[in-house]
Amino acid sequence: MKIQEAVARYLEYLSVEEKSENTVKGYAMCFKRFMQWLDASWGNISNVEDISQTVVRDFKSFLESRTDRRTGKKLAPNTINQNLNALKSLFVFFKGKGINFRSDPISAIKLIPIASQNDYRWLTRQEVNQILHAIEMLKRTGEKRKAMYKAVIIILVNCGLRVEELSELGLTDVVLDSGLIVIRSGKGEKYRHVPFNVKTRDILQRWLGHHGGKSPFLFYSQRSQQLSVRAIQHMIEKLSEQTKIKFTVHQLRHTYGKQVANERGIEAAATLLGHSNIQTTRRYTQPSLQELREAVEGIEFE
Repeated sequence: MKIQEAVARYLEYLSVEEKSENTVKGYAMCFKRFMQWLDASWGNISNVEDISQTVVRDFKSFLESRTDRRTGKKLAPNTINQNLNALKSLFVFFKGKGINFRSDPISAIKLIPIASQNDYRWLTRQEVNQILHAIEMLKRTGEKRKAMYKAVIIILVNCGLRVEELSELGLTDVVLDSGLIVIRSGKGEKYRHVPFNVKTRDILQRWLGHHGGKSPFLFYSQRSQQLSVRAIQHMIEKLSEQTKIKFTVHQLRHTYGKQVANERGIEAAATLLGHSNIQTTRRYTQPSLQELREAVEGIEFE
């Protein structure tokens, strides 16, 4: 099977399996990098079954010697491992489909050992308050848009939704009287309930007062009945610029996960976040790199 065909079939498989858009894009970039390198270095290889252990080792050496154009530094071990893991998943998939590799490329994939450190960042309570205050101070922005911005932020940081889940929320998925959000389209098609508190209810109620029933979705725009994932991300990017606080959609979710894990433990956090593997949630109980930096600030010797 031609390599290009194999890659296209595997990416289609990932989409059907409802992997996130970012995951599929990440794999696609890894495969593109590999195919470009393969064409330049091993021009005589066109079929996936001809990729040997030697080719895989050569590709790993190439990655280890490559310099990131943005930083001028060598590729981070995590980046190298992502590329190798993408290849491994491709080989495993087609081996399961009956492809007979002339040489076992899977056994040649050796990841770079990386010490386990938590590089996630969560926001402080003061930073979240600054973001909400910045929304109130927005110029040339009507009350309706401000109400929507605050509702988006508060659901992300007080309910920990994924951006895709937020985009898919319907009007009937928010039950104000019970203080619950119903997630019908969670990762892996998992259905769950997420409770919210009085302050969140007040902000949601304010937005619903502006909603007008113009869409079956909780959030919509002038152009569409559903606020897209990209539109939400763009909103967050603009607020990050205006507040001078570097934050993303994911960091708002991480902030929620950290707070729940601290207060009620990782089991509660895993359930509320919709994690299928509790090891994913464990990062919220580990100190972040920022916290480690703060820990050593006062102990350094001159």
